[in-house]
Amino acid sequence: MNAIDPDHDDAAVAIVGMAVRFPGADGIAAYQARSRQGSRPEPVLEDADAFDHTFFGVSPGEALITDPQQRVLLECAQHALEDAACDPAVEPGVIGVYAGCGGTPHAARLRREMHRLPFADDWQIRIATGADFLAARPAYKLGLAGPAVTVQAAGATMLLAVHSAVQALLAGECDIALAGAVTVRPAVADRGQSVGGCGVVVLKPLRAALEAGDRLHAVVRGTAVGSGNDPERIARQARAVARVQAEAVAAVRADRPQAPGAVTDTMPGVAAFLDAVLAVAPDTAPADADAPRLIGVSAPGPHGLHAHVVVARPPRPHRAQPEPDGAQDWQLLPLSARDATALDDLTVRLGQHLARLPQEPVRDVAWTLQTGRARYAHRRFVVALGTDVAAAALTSGKRRLTPSGTAPEAARPLVMTFPGQGGQHVGMARTFYRIDPGFRADVDACAELAGPALGLDLRSVVDPGGDDEDERARRALTTIEVGQPAVFMVEYALARALQRWGVRPAAVVGHSLGAYAAACVAGVFSFPDALALVVERGRLLQSLPSGSMAAVGLSEAEVLELLPEGLGIGAVNGPRQVAVSGPTELVERFVREFPREGVEVKLLKIATAGHSALVEPILDQYEAYMAGLRLSRPQVPVISDTTGTWADPGDIATPGYWRRHLRHAVRFDDALGTVAQVPGGILLEVGPGMTLTSLAKRHPALEGPDRLMLHTLPHPADETPELSILLTALGRLWIAGTELDWAGLPSGGGRHRVRLPGYPFRRTRFDLDAAAH
Repeated sequence: MNAIDPDHDDAAVAIVGMAVRFPGADGIAAYQARSRQGSRPEPVLEDADAFDHTFFGVSPGEALITDPQQRVLLECAQHALEDAACDPAVEPGVIGVYAGCGGTPHAARLRREMHRLPFADDWQIRIATGADFLAARPAYKLGLAGPAVTVQAAGATMLLAVHSAVQALLAGECDIALAGAVTVRPAVADRGQSVGGCGVVVLKPLRAALEAGDRLHAVVRGTAVGSGNDPERIARQARAVARVQAEAVAAVRADRPQAPGAVTDTMPGVAAFLDAVLAVAPDTAPADADAPRLIGVSAPGPHGLHAHVVVARPPRPHRAQPEPDGAQDWQLLPLSARDATALDDLTVRLGQHLARLPQEPVRDVAWTLQTGRARYAHRRFVVALGTDVAAAALTSGKRRLTPSGTAPEAARPLVMTFPGQGGQHVGMARTFYRIDPGFRADVDACAELAGPALGLDLRSVVDPGGDDEDERARRALTTIEVGQPAVFMVEYALARALQRWGVRPAAVVGHSLGAYAAACVAGVFSFPDALALVVERGRLLQSLPSGSMAAVGLSEAEVLELLPEGLGIGAVNGPRQVAVSGPTELVERFVREFPREGVEVKLLKIATAGHSALVEPILDQYEAYMAGLRLSRPQVPVISDTTGTWADPGDIATPGYWRRHLRHAVRFDDALGTVAQVPGGILLEVGPGMTLTSLAKRHPALEGPDRLMLHTLPHPADETPELSILLTALGRLWIAGTELDWAGLPSGGGRHRVRLPGYPFRRTRFDLDAAAH
């Protein structure tokens, strides 16, 4: 059986990540270029004594005495996991480590100089240099919970590590495994220089890798290890495990090291294995038709030990076809680092990388960054439509294109604000409806529940099927009877989506109609009851005589002095922002004949006189309807837009509260003052437009650079794509410390992991000779 069949070959193991540090090659791309050019014997491993100790939480003293081999392996293990897009902090599977090293005189040198190292004793030297601690160190420092096993077999160490890791995966001892080998030792000619290198691969069962959308470098089909100085016997065993014939397999052999002092050198085996993987990997294999599909790698160890590994070209993963509407492919690309300098370095590296690969799907880049990178305090993000746009933003140096900041230790509390009518329009949230299954399911549920009472499918408001349906929806949306349920539907579905994405409110507040969405999110109403109540509210308001509202740029006290009989205050939205409410004829006359010059007065696009005496004929009927519903104490604190203060949990769960809410003026200015009492609170407007965000930005109690006020959907007149606005809001929340559930974010299609630059280590030199003298 020469073909890889992932449906039947449960013994196949995929290589999903790689990292290498060789002389003149710090990274896979550089290593491949070096291999093509050839190399001189025993080339120098540059900066072998350099290490980013702060990244790994290692003190300078501990870093100095730690064997350079173990420091290099630790950095390579980090980069290999990043290449595999595997963040141990969120990876549900168990990760193991299997690694070995060469012999070095580092421990002996430390003991000779102990009188100059007062912070070190013999026990610390054993921990810092002993091979027993080699595999355990990355397991401990990187938070890996699987087996941590050191393997030693001289030139066969890398293949033995791979063999051990594969066996552990097949036996279920771990779900993911790192296999690697390292040698760092002083050059014979110069104690100030080092030779050697390191290679680490990340292994995962092939079936699991395909299901996860991992990037596949190669597949390990079979491995074997044995003694007896008969390498061909071991090779036959490996091919038998792989179920392949000898004639189908190209051969690579790692030569036994011959240089003095190099008998424990692991590098020939590492190089042979990496060369084989690169020869079959889809993006690095030779382009000619004769490129091998199966390669057997053989390496000798001590006293007749041999190891053999068969690697194969991986199956081509299935990629979903892109959405026909390219505007749906807006993506959020998050970056983070431990300090601002490293973040800047990472930004430039990623931008340059994407500029070289403009064909890389931006959704794959985003998915890799979102789910395959650890989260650090210094953060930046880009929202882009296309990889080329992302690359331009990352390399531009313009701060506005790549918002950044430092996330606090604890996420800042978030207050969800829900607007009333005014921002609704046909096609609102259309993109979310098309690409997000959860949002679509909630909108569908609303439409099906409300349809019989409204005589209209509310889905036509969000995603009309053509010009005729668009016009019918537009006319219906101007009515209170349809407009109010439509706004509630979008706000409720969007709030639910945000919560699935990890955005959970510490408090909620709504403006007029928005208070029902806020109360539903808080748990006062069940979803079916809240929707039925909003439909009934709209029906009752529609039955009233024509009413209107007008905005006046004066204080409440000044407006009260000017109000004619029959009009009242419908809302106080700011210190000098008041809405007048009443019969349409009186409101229009009030606007035409307003007695003061230089004051902004305008009619609002709201076809009702809510929160005025005009609603009094329906109050009894409304309260009686509510008596048939079940109201509960809120599970999330609610700020009342009727009182402007925190709602009493018992009172807001009574029909009487909502009767008063329908009649009394909206005191949103006071409500914003209460929001200001939430320390560091973030305001997130959930619904169409940014009316409440604009009010909050003008509120004196909410002034200051630390206040974050965001909206999630565009205003009807704003042509900015919906996904751009939503993802920008999510990116700013992430910078503010909100840990998003990236897997739930709208993607527009299938996603796969791709190779991206690793963390830019900021290394410090730890020169033992300089420290000792």
